[in-house]
Amino acid sequence: MTEIVVGVNTAEEGCARTVTWAAERAAARGASLRLVHVVDSQIEATGDAELLLAAHEKARGCLDAAVERAERVGAAAGVELDIATDLEQGQTVEVFERLSRGADLLVVGSDWHGGKRPSRRGVHSLRIAAASHAPVAVIPDVDVSARRGVVVGVDGSVEGEHALAFAVAEATRLDQPLVAVHAWDIAVMVGGEYGYGVAMVGTDELSRAAAEVLDESIDPVAAANPDLEIVRRVVAGDPVTALVDEASEASLLVVGSRGRSALARFLLGSISHGVLAHLEGPTVVVR
Repeated sequence: MTEIVVGVNTAEEGCARTVTWAAERAAARGASLRLVHVVDSQIEATGDAELLLAAHEKARGCLDAAVERAERVGAAAGVELDIATDLEQGQTVEVFERLSRGADLLVVGSDWHGGKRPSRRGVHSLRIAAASHAPVAVIPDVDVSARRGVVVGVDGSVEGEHALAFAVAEATRLDQPLVAVHAWDIAVMVGGEYGYGVAMVGTDELSRAAAEVLDESIDPVAAANPDLEIVRRVVAGDPVTALVDEASEASLLVVGSRGRSALARFLLGSISHGVLAHLEGPTVVVR
Protein backbone atom coordinates (compact mmCIF):
# COMPACT_ATOMS: atom_id res chain seq x y z
CA MET A 1 0.00 0.00 0.00
CA THR A 2 1.22 3.50 -0.83
CA GLU A 3 1.76 5.94 2.03
CA ILE A 4 1.08 9.66 2.41
CA VAL A 5 3.08 11.34 5.18
CA VAL A 6 1.44 14.41 6.71
CA GLY A 7 3.05 17.06 8.87
CA VAL A 8 0.74 18.00 11.75
CA ASN A 9 1.39 21.30 13.51
CA THR A 10 -0.34 23.37 16.19
CA ALA A 11 -1.96 25.92 13.85
CA GLU A 12 -5.50 24.59 14.20
CA GLU A 13 -7.23 25.90 11.07
CA GLY A 14 -4.24 25.46 8.76
CA CYS A 15 -3.59 21.97 10.12
CA ALA A 16 -7.22 21.04 9.48
CA ARG A 17 -6.87 22.03 5.82
CA THR A 18 -3.63 20.07 5.50
CA VAL A 19 -5.03 16.88 7.04
CA THR A 20 -8.27 17.15 5.04
CA TRP A 21 -6.38 17.61 1.76
CA ALA A 22 -4.15 14.60 2.48
CA ALA A 23 -7.00 12.39 3.71
CA GLU A 24 -9.08 13.07 0.61
CA ARG A 25 -6.22 11.91 -1.58
CA ALA A 26 -5.53 8.89 0.61
CA ALA A 27 -9.18 7.87 0.32
CA ALA A 28 -9.12 8.29 -3.46
CA ARG A 29 -5.80 6.47 -3.95
CA GLY A 30 -6.31 3.69 -1.42
CA ALA A 31 -3.22 4.94 0.41
CA SER A 32 -2.39 4.84 4.10
CA LEU A 33 -1.86 8.00 6.14
CA ARG A 34 1.03 8.65 8.51
CA LEU A 35 0.36 11.72 10.66
CA VAL A 36 3.58 13.17 12.09
CA HIS A 37 4.21 15.87 14.67
CA VAL A 38 7.79 16.94 15.37
CA VAL A 39 8.74 18.39 18.74
CA ASP A 40 11.74 20.57 17.99
CA SER A 41 14.98 19.43 19.58
CA GLN A 42 15.59 22.99 20.81
CA ILE A 43 12.88 22.43 23.43
CA GLU A 44 14.83 19.51 24.87
CA ALA A 45 18.00 21.60 24.70
CA THR A 46 16.51 24.07 27.20
CA GLY A 47 16.73 21.38 29.88
CA ASP A 48 13.24 22.33 31.06
CA ALA A 49 11.49 19.00 31.73
CA GLU A 50 8.09 20.63 32.30
CA LEU A 51 8.32 22.54 29.03
CA LEU A 52 9.22 19.36 27.16
CA LEU A 53 6.35 17.45 28.79
CA ALA A 54 3.91 20.22 27.88
CA ALA A 55 5.14 20.18 24.28
CA HIS A 56 4.62 16.42 24.06
CA GLU A 57 1.13 16.66 25.55
CA LYS A 58 0.15 19.37 23.09
CA ALA A 59 1.59 17.32 20.24
CA ARG A 60 -0.46 14.27 21.21
CA GLY A 61 -3.58 16.43 21.32
CA CYS A 62 -2.83 17.72 17.82
CA LEU A 63 -2.31 14.19 16.53
CA ASP A 64 -5.55 12.95 18.14
CA ALA A 65 -7.48 15.81 16.53
CA ALA A 66 -5.84 15.07 13.18
CA VAL A 67 -6.82 11.40 13.38
CA GLU A 68 -10.43 12.33 14.11
CA ARG A 69 -10.53 14.69 11.15
CA ALA A 70 -8.95 12.15 8.79
CA GLU A 71 -11.43 9.49 9.93
CA ARG A 72 -14.33 11.84 9.19
CA VAL A 73 -12.96 12.50 5.70
CA GLY A 74 -12.61 8.78 5.08
CA ALA A 75 -16.12 8.08 6.36
CA ALA A 76 -17.56 10.75 4.06
CA ALA A 77 -15.84 9.01 1.15
CA GLY A 78 -17.06 5.59 2.29
CA VAL A 79 -13.52 4.45 3.11
CA GLU A 80 -11.93 3.28 6.35
CA LEU A 81 -8.51 4.87 6.21
CA ASP A 82 -5.39 3.13 7.48
CA ILE A 83 -3.97 5.81 9.82
CA ALA A 84 -0.77 5.75 11.86
CA THR A 85 0.66 8.49 14.07
CA ASP A 86 4.25 9.39 14.91
CA LEU A 87 5.46 11.77 17.61
CA GLU A 88 9.01 12.62 16.61
CA GLN A 89 11.65 14.75 18.27
CA GLY A 90 14.48 16.44 16.42
CA GLN A 91 15.11 18.90 13.60
CA THR A 92 11.91 19.19 11.56
CA VAL A 93 13.56 19.26 8.12
CA GLU A 94 15.75 16.27 8.94
CA VAL A 95 12.80 14.25 10.26
CA PHE A 96 10.69 14.81 7.14
CA GLU A 97 13.68 14.21 4.85
CA ARG A 98 14.05 10.78 6.46
CA LEU A 99 10.34 9.95 6.37
CA SER A 100 10.01 11.11 2.75
CA ARG A 101 12.32 8.30 1.61
CA GLY A 102 9.56 5.74 2.09
CA ALA A 103 6.60 7.97 1.19
CA ASP A 104 4.70 8.40 -2.04
CA LEU A 105 3.68 11.93 -1.09
CA LEU A 106 4.66 14.32 1.69
CA VAL A 107 2.05 16.89 2.75
CA VAL A 108 2.92 19.88 4.91
CA GLY A 109 1.11 23.04 5.90
CA SER A 110 1.97 26.70 5.53
CA ASP A 111 0.41 29.73 7.21
CA TRP A 112 1.05 31.78 4.10
CA HIS A 113 -2.17 33.67 3.42
CA GLY A 114 -1.26 36.12 0.68
CA GLY A 115 0.56 39.43 0.66
CA LYS A 116 4.10 40.25 -0.36
CA ARG A 117 6.11 38.62 2.42
CA PRO A 118 6.06 34.89 3.23
CA SER A 119 5.58 33.84 6.83
CA ARG A 120 8.06 31.92 8.96
CA ARG A 121 6.25 28.65 8.48
CA GLY A 122 5.99 29.38 4.76
CA VAL A 123 9.77 29.64 4.60
CA HIS A 124 10.07 26.47 6.71
CA SER A 125 7.96 24.55 4.19
CA LEU A 126 10.40 25.61 1.46
CA ARG A 127 13.22 23.84 3.29
CA ILE A 128 11.13 20.70 3.78
CA ALA A 129 10.18 20.68 0.09
CA ALA A 130 13.82 21.07 -0.92
CA ALA A 131 14.95 18.18 1.27
CA SER A 132 12.18 15.73 0.38
CA HIS A 133 12.79 12.64 -1.75
CA ALA A 134 9.05 12.35 -2.50
CA PRO A 135 6.67 14.80 -4.16
CA VAL A 136 5.67 17.51 -1.67
CA ALA A 137 2.29 19.20 -1.32
CA VAL A 138 2.35 22.52 0.54
CA ILE A 139 -1.10 23.50 1.79
CA PRO A 140 -1.64 27.14 2.78
CA ASP A 141 -4.48 28.35 4.97
CA VAL A 142 -6.49 29.36 1.89
CA ASP A 143 -10.04 28.27 1.03
CA VAL A 144 -10.10 26.99 -2.56
CA SER A 145 -13.47 25.22 -2.39
CA ALA A 146 -15.01 27.60 -4.95
CA ARG A 147 -12.13 27.29 -7.42
CA ARG A 148 -11.71 24.95 -10.35
CA GLY A 149 -8.75 23.82 -12.37
CA VAL A 150 -5.43 22.05 -11.91
CA VAL A 151 -2.58 24.22 -13.19
CA VAL A 152 0.68 22.60 -14.26
CA GLY A 153 3.92 24.08 -15.50
CA VAL A 154 5.11 22.42 -18.72
CA ASP A 155 8.66 22.88 -19.98
CA GLY A 156 9.46 19.65 -21.81
CA SER A 157 11.87 18.39 -19.13
CA VAL A 158 11.72 14.97 -17.46
CA GLU A 159 10.70 16.63 -14.20
CA GLY A 160 8.05 18.59 -16.07
CA GLU A 161 6.64 15.37 -17.50
CA HIS A 162 6.42 13.89 -13.99
CA ALA A 163 4.59 17.00 -12.82
CA LEU A 164 2.25 16.74 -15.80
CA ALA A 165 1.41 13.11 -15.01
CA PHE A 166 0.61 14.05 -11.40
CA ALA A 167 -1.57 16.97 -12.55
CA VAL A 168 -3.46 14.83 -15.08
CA ALA A 169 -4.29 12.28 -12.37
CA GLU A 170 -5.53 15.03 -10.03
CA ALA A 171 -7.59 16.80 -12.72
CA THR A 172 -9.19 13.50 -13.69
CA ARG A 173 -9.94 12.58 -10.09
CA LEU A 174 -11.40 16.01 -9.33
CA ASP A 175 -13.23 16.24 -12.68
CA GLN A 176 -11.68 19.66 -13.24
CA PRO A 177 -9.92 21.27 -16.22
CA LEU A 178 -6.19 20.80 -16.68
CA VAL A 179 -4.53 24.17 -17.29
CA ALA A 180 -1.14 23.60 -18.94
CA VAL A 181 1.17 26.62 -18.82
CA HIS A 182 4.40 27.16 -20.73
CA ALA A 183 6.11 30.51 -20.15
CA TRP A 184 9.12 31.93 -21.95
CA ASP A 185 11.19 35.04 -21.21
CA ILE A 186 11.23 37.81 -23.81
CA ALA A 187 14.63 38.39 -25.42
CA VAL A 188 15.84 41.94 -24.82
CA MET A 189 18.58 43.23 -27.12
CA VAL A 190 21.34 45.80 -26.49
CA GLY A 191 20.12 49.37 -25.96
CA GLY A 192 17.24 48.89 -23.56
CA GLU A 193 19.40 49.22 -20.48
CA TYR A 194 20.64 52.64 -21.64
CA GLY A 195 17.21 54.09 -22.30
CA TYR A 196 17.47 53.99 -26.08
CA GLY A 197 14.48 51.72 -26.45
CA VAL A 198 14.01 47.96 -26.35
CA ALA A 199 14.43 45.92 -29.49
CA MET A 200 12.59 42.64 -29.54
CA VAL A 201 14.01 40.06 -31.88
CA GLY A 202 12.18 37.00 -33.16
CA THR A 203 9.25 37.14 -30.74
CA ASP A 204 6.87 35.48 -33.23
CA GLU A 205 9.34 32.65 -33.77
CA LEU A 206 9.90 32.27 -30.03
CA SER A 207 6.17 32.19 -29.41
CA ARG A 208 5.66 29.48 -32.03
CA ALA A 209 8.55 27.45 -30.59
CA ALA A 210 7.06 27.76 -27.09
CA ALA A 211 3.68 26.58 -28.38
CA GLU A 212 5.38 23.58 -29.97
CA VAL A 213 7.02 22.67 -26.66
CA LEU A 214 3.63 22.76 -24.98
CA ASP A 215 1.91 20.79 -27.73
CA GLU A 216 4.57 18.06 -27.71
CA SER A 217 3.78 17.37 -24.06
CA ILE A 218 0.01 17.92 -24.14
CA ASP A 219 -1.01 16.25 -27.42
CA PRO A 220 -0.35 12.70 -26.08
CA VAL A 221 -2.22 13.56 -22.88
CA ALA A 222 -5.21 14.83 -24.85
CA ALA A 223 -5.22 11.68 -27.00
CA ALA A 224 -5.07 9.40 -23.96
CA ASN A 225 -7.70 11.36 -22.00
CA PRO A 226 -10.41 12.41 -24.47
CA ASP A 227 -12.85 13.37 -21.69
CA LEU A 228 -10.37 15.64 -19.91
CA GLU A 229 -10.85 19.36 -20.51
CA ILE A 230 -7.45 20.88 -21.30
CA VAL A 231 -6.64 24.57 -21.47
CA ARG A 232 -3.30 25.51 -23.05
CA ARG A 233 -1.54 28.72 -22.06
CA VAL A 234 1.61 30.06 -23.73
CA VAL A 235 2.84 33.13 -21.86
CA ALA A 236 5.62 35.57 -22.76
CA GLY A 237 7.11 36.54 -19.42
CA ASP A 238 8.36 35.29 -16.08
CA PRO A 239 7.31 31.65 -15.48
CA VAL A 240 6.75 32.17 -11.73
CA THR A 241 4.45 35.13 -12.34
CA ALA A 242 2.54 33.22 -15.03
CA LEU A 243 2.02 30.18 -12.80
CA VAL A 244 1.09 32.21 -9.71
CA ASP A 245 -1.44 34.23 -11.73
CA GLU A 246 -3.09 31.06 -13.07
CA ALA A 247 -3.03 29.43 -9.62
CA SER A 248 -5.02 32.30 -8.10
CA GLU A 249 -8.19 30.89 -9.69
CA ALA A 250 -7.30 27.17 -9.46
CA SER A 251 -7.73 24.48 -6.85
CA LEU A 252 -4.19 23.12 -7.31
CA LEU A 253 -0.83 24.04 -8.83
CA VAL A 254 1.74 21.40 -9.82
CA VAL A 255 5.36 22.13 -10.79
CA GLY A 256 8.50 20.08 -11.31
CA SER A 257 11.83 20.59 -9.54
CA ARG A 258 15.12 19.67 -11.12
CA GLY A 259 18.08 17.82 -9.68
CA ARG A 260 19.17 16.29 -6.39
CA SER A 261 22.75 17.49 -6.02
CA ALA A 262 24.32 18.02 -2.61
CA LEU A 263 22.85 21.52 -2.61
CA ALA A 264 19.39 20.25 -3.55
CA ARG A 265 18.85 19.20 0.04
CA PHE A 266 18.56 22.89 0.89
CA LEU A 267 17.66 24.52 -2.43
CA LEU A 268 14.80 24.22 -4.90
CA GLY A 269 14.80 25.22 -8.53
CA SER A 270 14.01 28.87 -9.16
CA ILE A 271 10.46 28.23 -10.40
CA SER A 272 9.40 25.81 -7.65
CA HIS A 273 10.99 28.10 -5.04
CA GLY A 274 9.18 31.09 -6.54
CA VAL A 275 5.71 29.57 -6.49
CA LEU A 276 6.15 28.23 -2.94
CA ALA A 277 7.21 31.70 -1.81
CA HIS A 278 3.96 33.13 -3.22
CA LEU A 279 1.35 30.47 -2.52
CA GLU A 280 -2.08 31.06 -4.03
CA GLY A 281 -3.41 27.66 -3.02
CA PRO A 282 -2.31 24.02 -2.58
CA THR A 283 0.91 23.52 -4.51
CA VAL A 284 2.71 20.26 -5.33
CA VAL A 285 6.40 20.05 -6.21
CA VAL A 286 7.25 16.86 -8.12
CA ARG A 287 10.83 15.67 -8.64
